[in-house]
Amino acid sequence: MKEPLQRWQNPTVYTYQQTIRQKIIGYDLIYDLMTNMLHNHPCTDRMLIVGAGGGQELLTLGRTFPATKFTAVDTSSPMLQLAEQQIGQLHVPLDVEWHATDLRSLKMDEPFDIATCHLVLHFIEDLHVKKALLKKIADSLKDGAVLFVSSINADLTALTFKHQLRHWQSSMLQNGISQNDWQRFEQSFGMTTHPIKFETLVDLLQEVGFTTVIPYFKSHMIDALIATKEEAKEVFKC
Repeated sequence: MKEPLQRWQNPTVYTYQQTIRQKIIGYDLIYDLMTNMLHNHPCTDRMLIVGAGGGQELLTLGRTFPATKFTAVDTSSPMLQLAEQQIGQLHVPLDVEWHATDLRSLKMDEPFDIATCHLVLHFIEDLHVKKALLKKIADSLKDGAVLFVSSINADLTALTFKHQLRHWQSSMLQNGISQNDWQRFEQSFGMTTHPIKFETLVDLLQEVGFTTVIPYFKSHMIDALIATKEEAKEVFKC
Protein backbone atom coordinates (compact mmCIF):
# COMPACT_ATOMS: atom_id res chain seq x y z
CA MET A 1 0.00 0.00 0.00
CA LYS A 2 1.32 3.40 -0.93
CA GLU A 3 2.03 5.19 2.30
CA PRO A 4 3.08 8.75 3.23
CA LEU A 5 5.89 10.45 1.35
CA GLN A 6 8.56 10.14 4.08
CA ARG A 7 8.38 6.33 3.99
CA TRP A 8 8.76 6.18 0.23
CA GLN A 9 12.02 8.15 0.20
CA ASN A 10 14.14 5.38 1.77
CA PRO A 11 15.55 2.02 0.57
CA THR A 12 12.64 0.01 2.01
CA VAL A 13 10.63 0.88 -1.10
CA TYR A 14 12.42 -1.97 -2.89
CA THR A 15 10.69 -4.57 -0.71
CA TYR A 16 7.30 -3.17 -1.74
CA GLN A 17 6.46 -5.72 -4.43
CA GLN A 18 6.95 -8.61 -2.00
CA THR A 19 5.23 -7.20 1.09
CA ILE A 20 2.19 -5.77 -0.68
CA ARG A 21 1.19 -9.26 -1.80
CA GLN A 22 1.57 -10.55 1.75
CA LYS A 23 -0.71 -7.80 3.06
CA ILE A 24 -3.42 -7.78 0.39
CA ILE A 25 -4.75 -11.23 -0.33
CA GLY A 26 -5.50 -11.40 -4.06
CA TYR A 27 -3.51 -8.23 -4.80
CA ASP A 28 -2.81 -9.12 -8.43
CA LEU A 29 -6.52 -9.64 -9.12
CA ILE A 30 -7.13 -5.90 -8.64
CA TYR A 31 -4.98 -5.26 -11.70
CA ASP A 32 -5.78 -8.37 -13.73
CA LEU A 33 -9.54 -7.78 -13.50
CA MET A 34 -9.04 -4.11 -14.39
CA THR A 35 -7.12 -5.10 -17.52
CA ASN A 36 -9.76 -7.65 -18.47
CA MET A 37 -12.52 -5.05 -18.24
CA LEU A 38 -10.58 -2.60 -20.39
CA HIS A 39 -10.73 -4.99 -23.33
CA ASN A 40 -14.32 -3.77 -23.79
CA HIS A 41 -13.50 -0.07 -23.46
CA PRO A 42 -13.77 1.84 -26.75
CA CYS A 43 -10.52 3.77 -26.34
CA THR A 44 -7.29 3.07 -24.45
CA ASP A 45 -4.98 5.56 -26.16
CA ARG A 46 -4.16 7.70 -23.10
CA MET A 47 -4.07 6.52 -19.48
CA LEU A 48 -3.43 8.49 -16.30
CA ILE A 49 -1.82 6.48 -13.48
CA VAL A 50 -2.17 8.26 -10.12
CA GLY A 51 0.15 6.83 -7.47
CA ALA A 52 2.17 5.04 -10.16
CA GLY A 53 5.06 4.22 -7.80
CA GLY A 54 5.78 0.51 -7.59
CA GLY A 55 4.76 0.01 -11.18
CA GLN A 56 2.08 -2.68 -10.95
CA GLU A 57 -0.43 -0.70 -13.01
CA LEU A 58 2.12 0.04 -15.73
CA LEU A 59 3.40 -3.55 -15.75
CA THR A 60 -0.06 -5.12 -16.03
CA LEU A 61 -1.54 -2.60 -18.45
CA GLY A 62 1.65 -2.34 -20.50
CA ARG A 63 1.57 -6.04 -21.32
CA THR A 64 -1.89 -5.73 -22.85
CA PHE A 65 -1.81 -2.15 -24.17
CA PRO A 66 1.81 -1.53 -25.25
CA ALA A 67 0.79 1.23 -27.69
CA THR A 68 -0.93 3.32 -24.99
CA LYS A 69 0.57 6.63 -23.90
CA PHE A 70 0.83 6.59 -20.08
CA THR A 71 1.13 9.56 -17.73
CA ALA A 72 2.56 8.25 -14.44
CA VAL A 73 2.22 10.49 -11.37
CA ASP A 74 3.60 9.88 -7.87
CA THR A 75 4.98 12.15 -5.14
CA SER A 76 7.87 9.73 -4.46
CA SER A 77 10.82 9.68 -6.88
CA PRO A 78 12.20 6.37 -5.47
CA MET A 79 8.84 4.72 -6.02
CA LEU A 80 8.77 5.96 -9.61
CA GLN A 81 12.26 4.53 -10.07
CA LEU A 82 10.92 1.21 -8.83
CA ALA A 83 8.14 1.49 -11.39
CA GLU A 84 10.70 2.02 -14.16
CA GLN A 85 12.51 -1.12 -13.05
CA GLN A 86 9.24 -3.06 -13.06
CA ILE A 87 8.31 -2.18 -16.64
CA GLY A 88 11.80 -3.18 -17.72
CA GLN A 89 10.48 -6.74 -17.43
CA LEU A 90 8.30 -6.16 -20.49
CA HIS A 91 11.22 -5.94 -22.94
CA VAL A 92 8.97 -3.61 -24.93
CA PRO A 93 9.45 0.17 -24.69
CA LEU A 94 6.40 1.90 -23.22
CA ASP A 95 5.51 5.52 -23.84
CA VAL A 96 5.52 6.83 -20.26
CA GLU A 97 5.59 10.45 -19.14
CA TRP A 98 6.86 10.55 -15.54
CA HIS A 99 5.84 13.18 -12.98
CA ALA A 100 7.21 13.14 -9.42
CA THR A 101 4.60 15.53 -8.07
CA ASP A 102 1.12 15.88 -6.63
CA LEU A 103 -1.50 15.36 -9.33
CA ARG A 104 -3.38 18.46 -8.20
CA SER A 105 -0.47 20.67 -9.29
CA LEU A 106 -0.14 19.05 -12.70
CA LYS A 107 -1.49 20.72 -15.84
CA MET A 108 -3.06 18.43 -18.43
CA ASP A 109 -2.85 19.21 -22.14
CA GLU A 110 -5.68 16.91 -23.19
CA PRO A 111 -8.15 14.60 -21.43
CA PHE A 112 -7.52 10.93 -20.73
CA ASP A 113 -9.46 7.82 -21.74
CA ILE A 114 -8.65 5.86 -18.56
CA ALA A 115 -7.41 6.72 -15.07
CA THR A 116 -6.29 4.54 -12.18
CA CYS A 117 -5.81 5.44 -8.52
CA HIS A 118 -4.93 2.30 -6.60
CA LEU A 119 -4.13 2.16 -2.86
CA VAL A 120 -3.66 5.91 -2.47
CA LEU A 121 -6.74 7.50 -0.92
CA HIS A 122 -6.42 5.96 2.55
CA PHE A 123 -3.09 7.75 3.05
CA ILE A 124 -4.78 11.14 2.70
CA GLU A 125 -6.12 12.30 6.05
CA ASP A 126 -8.38 15.20 5.09
CA LEU A 127 -11.68 14.25 3.46
CA HIS A 128 -11.68 17.49 1.46
CA VAL A 129 -8.26 16.64 0.02
CA LYS A 130 -9.47 13.16 -0.94
CA LYS A 131 -12.38 14.78 -2.75
CA ALA A 132 -10.11 17.36 -4.42
CA LEU A 133 -7.90 14.56 -5.77
CA LEU A 134 -10.90 12.68 -7.15
CA LYS A 135 -12.23 15.91 -8.67
CA LYS A 136 -8.88 16.54 -10.38
CA ILE A 137 -8.99 13.01 -11.82
CA ALA A 138 -12.57 13.47 -13.01
CA ASP A 139 -11.69 16.80 -14.65
CA SER A 140 -8.77 15.10 -16.41
CA LEU A 141 -11.00 12.51 -18.09
CA LYS A 142 -13.15 12.54 -21.20
CA ASP A 143 -16.89 12.12 -20.82
CA GLY A 144 -17.60 8.42 -20.75
CA ALA A 145 -14.07 7.60 -19.53
CA VAL A 146 -13.50 5.37 -16.51
CA LEU A 147 -11.54 5.46 -13.27
CA PHE A 148 -10.32 2.34 -11.49
CA VAL A 149 -9.85 3.09 -7.80
CA SER A 150 -9.00 0.93 -4.78
CA SER A 151 -8.39 1.74 -1.12
CA ILE A 152 -8.83 0.60 2.46
CA ASN A 153 -12.41 1.40 3.43
CA ALA A 154 -13.63 1.08 7.01
CA ASP A 155 -15.42 2.87 9.83
CA LEU A 156 -12.89 3.17 12.65
CA THR A 157 -15.68 3.89 15.13
CA ALA A 158 -17.77 0.82 14.29
CA LEU A 159 -17.98 -2.09 16.71
CA THR A 160 -17.08 -4.43 13.85
CA PHE A 161 -13.76 -2.70 13.09
CA LYS A 162 -11.74 -4.71 15.64
CA HIS A 163 -13.23 -7.92 14.26
CA GLN A 164 -12.26 -6.89 10.73
CA LEU A 165 -8.71 -6.23 11.92
CA ARG A 166 -8.48 -9.59 13.66
CA HIS A 167 -9.50 -11.47 10.52
CA TRP A 168 -7.07 -9.46 8.39
CA GLN A 169 -4.32 -10.15 10.93
CA SER A 170 -4.89 -13.87 10.58
CA SER A 171 -4.58 -13.66 6.78
CA MET A 172 -1.43 -11.55 6.89
CA LEU A 173 0.34 -13.77 9.42
CA GLN A 174 -0.53 -16.85 7.39
CA ASN A 175 0.85 -15.04 4.34
CA GLY A 176 4.26 -14.41 5.93
CA ILE A 177 3.90 -10.99 7.57
CA SER A 178 5.71 -10.91 10.93
CA GLN A 179 3.95 -10.08 14.19
CA ASN A 180 6.02 -6.87 14.48
CA ASP A 181 5.04 -5.78 10.97
CA TRP A 182 1.40 -6.52 11.76
CA GLN A 183 1.57 -4.39 14.91
CA ARG A 184 3.03 -1.48 12.93
CA PHE A 185 0.25 -1.86 10.38
CA GLU A 186 -2.45 -2.00 13.07
CA GLN A 187 -1.05 1.06 14.83
CA SER A 188 -1.06 3.04 11.58
CA PHE A 189 -4.86 3.37 11.60
CA GLY A 190 -5.76 6.91 12.58
CA MET A 191 -2.08 7.91 12.38
CA THR A 192 -0.91 7.45 8.79
CA THR A 193 -3.76 5.31 7.44
CA HIS A 194 -7.07 7.14 7.17
CA PRO A 195 -9.81 4.97 5.66
CA ILE A 196 -13.34 6.16 5.06
CA LYS A 197 -16.53 4.16 4.83
CA PHE A 198 -17.21 2.45 1.53
CA GLU A 199 -20.47 4.40 1.22
CA THR A 200 -18.58 7.67 1.70
CA LEU A 201 -16.17 6.78 -1.10
CA VAL A 202 -19.08 6.07 -3.45
CA ASP A 203 -20.67 9.40 -2.48
CA LEU A 204 -17.43 11.29 -3.18
CA LEU A 205 -17.08 9.68 -6.59
CA GLN A 206 -20.62 10.60 -7.53
CA GLU A 207 -20.23 14.16 -6.21
CA VAL A 208 -17.22 14.84 -8.46
CA GLY A 209 -18.93 13.57 -11.61
CA PHE A 210 -18.83 9.78 -11.76
CA THR A 211 -22.39 8.73 -12.44
CA THR A 212 -21.92 4.96 -12.34
CA VAL A 213 -19.84 3.35 -9.58
CA ILE A 214 -19.51 -0.44 -9.49
CA PRO A 215 -17.38 -2.53 -7.10
CA TYR A 216 -15.38 -5.32 -8.73
CA PHE A 217 -13.05 -6.65 -6.00
CA LYS A 218 -12.95 -7.00 -2.20
CA SER A 219 -10.37 -8.47 0.18
CA HIS A 220 -10.83 -7.75 3.90
CA MET A 221 -11.05 -3.91 4.04
CA ILE A 222 -9.71 -3.37 0.51
CA ASP A 223 -12.32 -2.45 -2.12
CA ALA A 224 -11.76 -1.83 -5.81
CA LEU A 225 -14.30 -0.02 -7.98
CA ILE A 226 -14.79 1.09 -11.55
CA ALA A 227 -16.36 4.55 -11.88
CA THR A 228 -17.64 6.01 -15.15
CA LYS A 229 -17.61 9.74 -15.74
CA GLU A 230 -20.88 11.27 -16.87
CA GLU A 231 -21.68 9.79 -20.23
CA ALA A 232 -21.17 11.94 -23.28
CA LYS A 233 -24.25 12.84 -25.32
CA GLU A 234 -22.56 11.31 -28.34
CA VAL A 235 -20.96 7.89 -28.61
CA PHE A 236 -17.55 7.81 -26.92
CA LYS A 237 -14.83 8.01 -29.58
CA CYS A 238 -11.03 7.97 -29.58
